[in-house]
Amino acid sequence: MTALGSSSAPCGCGGTTTTAGTGTSGPCGPCGSGGGSGGGSGGGPGGGAASSPGAADPCQQGDLPVTPYQSLRVAFGMLLGEDDFRVLMGNPRGKQMLHAAWLHGSGVLWGYGVRLDADGDRLHVSPGLAVDGWGRELALEAEGCPSLVAWATRWATDHPAPARAQPDPCAAESRSVTAWLVAEFGTCASRPVPALADPCDVTRRHDDYSRVVETVRLAIRLDEPPRRRPYHRVRVLFGLDGVAGPQDAAGRQGAEAADRVRSAPPGLRAQQLLSEFRQLAACDAIEDAPEHEEGDSCPQLFPVAEDHAPVVLAKLTFDVVTRPGEVGVANVGIRQDARTALLPTGAIQELLCGLAPALLGETLREDAGGPRLDPASLRWSRGDTCLSFCFDRPVDRASLAQALSVTSLSAHGAGWSASTVAGVRLTDGDTRAVVDLDQPPADPLVRVLIRGTGPQPCYGTDPRVPFAGLRDGPAAGADDGHDAVVTAQLNHTAEAGRAES
Repeated sequence: MTALGSSSAPCGCGGTTTTAGTGTSGPCGPCGSGGGSGGGSGGGPGGGAASSPGAADPCQQGDLPVTPYQSLRVAFGMLLGEDDFRVLMGNPRGKQMLHAAWLHGSGVLWGYGVRLDADGDRLHVSPGLAVDGWGRELALEAEGCPSLVAWATRWATDHPAPARAQPDPCAAESRSVTAWLVAEFGTCASRPVPALADPCDVTRRHDDYSRVVETVRLAIRLDEPPRRRPYHRVRVLFGLDGVAGPQDAAGRQGAEAADRVRSAPPGLRAQQLLSEFRQLAACDAIEDAPEHEEGDSCPQLFPVAEDHAPVVLAKLTFDVVTRPGEVGVANVGIRQDARTALLPTGAIQELLCGLAPALLGETLREDAGGPRLDPASLRWSRGDTCLSFCFDRPVDRASLAQALSVTSLSAHGAGWSASTVAGVRLTDGDTRAVVDLDQPPADPLVRVLIRGTGPQPCYGTDPRVPFAGLRDGPAAGADDGHDAVVTAQLNHTAEAGRAES
């Protein structure tokens, strides 16, 4: 059995790890004697723990077992003891925590707004609900008010300013600090009741606590809490991560998968994306594991170590101003976007459906297989009187000549000028077109248009369907295709320019 609320992490191999913990960031908050679940707020750094009758420090006795892989098996006439009841309540609690930690992750569900009071000292944290890295609910039922000045006083003591060459005893010293406001899980024992004790035990206690109240401590940390970002391959596939370097083999797999999705025919991209996603997610899941602490003899149950379980509420930037006998803060900045917000499943479904019309309109239409233009293949030659470009499939020469136009835009306000096409030739199995112009375009900015729509579109020969537009563009039908435009800025040596479709 493993007790939460202690300083040690639950052990994933069935062993027992129960170590007395120490208070971290302040009092446990109000621990009512009426039992049930309560939320408290911690003060600034180094606050003392609350006390209750019957024990020196009840906030160190919160014993919440986590036994997700052990269940109580009862038999007729079986005598149930304390350990049996711990297993009985530790099994569903442990399973719920595993589910929340691994499948939802750490973040804020609602509330926990952070603002600075008018005096510029205390941070007011509104009530809210969050889930930490161990899947525990952090319910703050009353406003918390940690003190920035109290934290800054301790920080200034631990980080003395460097000595100045000519110190001015009356001058103020200002140093910029970046810190993080986090919410941590805490427990507090409550409701003492009479307890049985061995009469021969001289250290016996005649009462014990019958409730464990789950509380919240608000703490300010100097170091940025590490963020868990699993599934690196999948994140690269969707453009959320980049390839970290030559040694990032997982990132390269994600990038190669993204290239395969982009190169797939438009009508098959959804299926290709699903296939790549499944393969990458499987590899990422195989390599994922709980965070390992140095000296651990067995794996933990949860994704992160307990030190990394608190929930980030805000990033704080401020100046610590030190004067003789006084420490203050100034220029306080609060970045609440540093937190992670967990969205309900229903909201995620609706957000995904918001993109569905645009996605389905393109991907579910079956492409008829019309020829497509490679915009990077456009080349100018012979003093800008000849251009060539390539298709991925054969085209009909006569229809291409009728669907092609070359225009240039004047830089002096004269508008567009049309170039006269003297002839169109096809080579390389009718996939490369060579276009001869009577004279070079009148102006450097040139627009080459190939129509796949309208009364006289360009047509392919195998299959005999309209021109489908640019390579990697949306799906085109058998009755109507897409236009393609390539814009080039001509100099003495022209190069392919910006593509539009």
